[in-house]
Amino acid sequence: MKIKGVDLKDITIRPLPLKLSRLGTGKSVHVPIRRSMESKSAKGIQLKNRDFFLTLFLAGFAMGVLYITVFGKEAVHQTSLLSPYFFSKYERLEFAPEELFLYTFKSRLSTFLVLWLTGLTVLGTLAAYSYLLWIGAALGITMTTAAMKMGLPGIILCIAGSLPHFVLYVPAVYWILKKICEMSGNQERKFLQWNSGKKQFFSYIIVGIFGILLLFAGAFLESYVNPFFLKPFLKKL
Repeated sequence: MKIKGVDLKDITIRPLPLKLSRLGTGKSVHVPIRRSMESKSAKGIQLKNRDFFLTLFLAGFAMGVLYITVFGKEAVHQTSLLSPYFFSKYERLEFAPEELFLYTFKSRLSTFLVLWLTGLTVLGTLAAYSYLLWIGAALGITMTTAAMKMGLPGIILCIAGSLPHFVLYVPAVYWILKKICEMSGNQERKFLQWNSGKKQFFSYIIVGIFGILLLFAGAFLESYVNPFFLKPFLKKL
């Protein structure tokens, strides 16, 4: 087909480039859609992890409460732990902060090292989730036992017994478990991309060192500060 001597077959139609321009200027506008989407995605993952950690902890707490109320009533009444007699003996104890610090730090450190090492394997995420369930169940058992033994004063004493070191332990444990899950979840990618894996491994070592320092500070608060913080509550029983 020809139009005034021009053959349409010889005409090549090309799409025009699309540009966004500001009103009144000829400058193009760069829209960082990808970065904003990645940022929102990262924030969403962080919120999802935080909610899932809390859900696991509360599930473990509920399991601990349910276990004591259904199966452990007889054991609670037979034991002298978390009873007025137990706390009266505790009040008269003479603490050796140095020995208590060493015992507490070794206990916390052994658990931390096991969890940290699992982060180097594909089992790290499972270990972190299991630990959350375990500490939730342990807290549920302790609080329920204290409530059955002493009522509301028992719960107050449990809360006082967790201060001030739990103020440090709670965010520290969340941060450490989050890093363990991140490290464990990227094992396949680290094998495929060795250079990226090396950087992440060195950063994970820094996480381990910083985690030990946090445990050291928490054990210090637990050994040197908590006994003196708890005694005023014991005198009011």
